[in-house]
Amino acid sequence: MHWSAEPAGVNAILLRFGERMDPALSACIHQLGQRLRACLGDSLLNITPAYTTLLLEYDLRLEDYDSLLARLTPLLNHQPESAPETRSEVIHIPVFYDPHTTGPDLSALAERCQCSVEQLIHLHSSREYRVYALGFAPGFAYMGELDSRLISARRETPRSRVPAGSVAIADNQTAIYPIESPGGWHLLGRTPMKLFNVDADPPALLQPGQAVRFHAVDRDTYLSLGGTL
Repeated sequence: MHWSAEPAGVNAILLRFGERMDPALSACIHQLGQRLRACLGDSLLNITPAYTTLLLEYDLRLEDYDSLLARLTPLLNHQPESAPETRSEVIHIPVFYDPHTTGPDLSALAERCQCSVEQLIHLHSSREYRVYALGFAPGFAYMGELDSRLISARRETPRSRVPAGSVAIADNQTAIYPIESPGGWHLLGRTPMKLFNVDADPPALLQPGQAVRFHAVDRDTYLSLGGTL
């Protein structure tokens, strides 16, 4: 697997492996992160996988950029192009899809996609998504890939307030807003599940490499699970 490295701050190396979203590449990056953590031990403080990159933050008391790169090189040069990935349990996310309350963009998206709201909900909830990366806000997981009929550019005007738990899509991805924040993605519904808990280990419910499925629930079920409107 072709790779390149570059400094990323005073104590980090950014490894690059490709240029586009790809499940197989994501699996390789995820596995490589686990392998490097096992091989390099205390030298690594944190590993952050993304779509095509792996960020390694290292302990300056134990390594510098050149010494760590020298240790990384043989490991990376012998990394297989692909490897069978151990499947983790699919995480099921209940969602209340409702154009009048939790999914204010459902009707407009359905019209653009030339389908009914019910068909749009089915398109979103009938497939399995891979968590590619975390970012934007604590616990915000970028997941893909959408059914091609749902691919939509971000809103021209972002909202100043998106409620926590909002399930949204933009471009070729879907995500859940873990906390209330501004946002420019299209809102389809809301989940009662908590995506980020500072007291949990790990704090983020969703992690890179995991598989996620959404399933529609009605209003009463959503409220009984702790959801709010």
